[in-house]
Amino acid sequence: MSKILITGSSGFIGGEIVKRLDKLEIITDSNDSEHIDLQNREQVMKLDSADIVIHLGGKTPQRELKWSEYFDNNVIGTLNVLEYCIQKKVKKMIYVSSYVYGNPKYCPVDENHPISPHNAYTESKYLGERLCEFYCKRSDLSLTILRPFNIFGGSMKEGFLITNLINSIKTGKKVTIVNKNSKRDFLHVDDFVDLITKLIDCNFKFEVFNVGAGESYSFEEIVKKIEIITSGKINVDYEENKETFIVDIASDISKIKNIINWQPKIKFNEGLEKILKTQSY
Repeated sequence: MSKILITGSSGFIGGEIVKRLDKLEIITDSNDSEHIDLQNREQVMKLDSADIVIHLGGKTPQRELKWSEYFDNNVIGTLNVLEYCIQKKVKKMIYVSSYVYGNPKYCPVDENHPISPHNAYTESKYLGERLCEFYCKRSDLSLTILRPFNIFGGSMKEGFLITNLINSIKTGKKVTIVNKNSKRDFLHVDDFVDLITKLIDCNFKFEVFNVGAGESYSFEEIVKKIEIITSGKINVDYEENKETFIVDIASDISKIKNIINWQPKIKFNEGLEKILKTQSY
């Protein structure tokens, strides 16, 4: 049985992966007694040896963070995880990157679309990709890079758009949305975890995949869907489009469908209902 190291195991997506893989031998960077700082290579090297690494650890988008915090956590952290992989002779690493294409020149967006990170977070994730490719080419490490568009569902924390909209129904707190007609591609976390479990058994040297639902909805549509399902009212304030704001996003997932025969099963409405079943109003 393979030993699997999961970084970012205490986060939204990492936690869902740990739950699903509970029957396998899992090593994490966080437990009740200790949290490993991925910026500290000495701490990373003390982790038990693994056969497979699923790397999600790092800083997620937060308004109050300085640019340097993204690069310190997401770039140096990834470098240290790659060094761990080389020294511990890890066979395979799955690196969870981000949407890195900026304002798309065409939709749906495939993996050949020009790269154009639009903020410090996506720039740091793309630099992580470059490091992954560098190490993969110069070692026996097999590497898969995933570029998720938007993941929702499960134990999603406060600060995510859908969580904020649902909380607004409960509290009346205003949610500000920039450009109500902008579209986003949302994949349910259960489908993402299905993909991870499938990739664990895949054998290829290096691949990059877009990960999304392959369909998108405007912010206004999302607000209306939640209001219909809950029979509630969201306190929303729509603002005009900002210069740096990405307008429409939709993923082309034909590559991952063709290569590993994966595709999403949970429709957006169904995913919303799964979240809302656990809520009270």
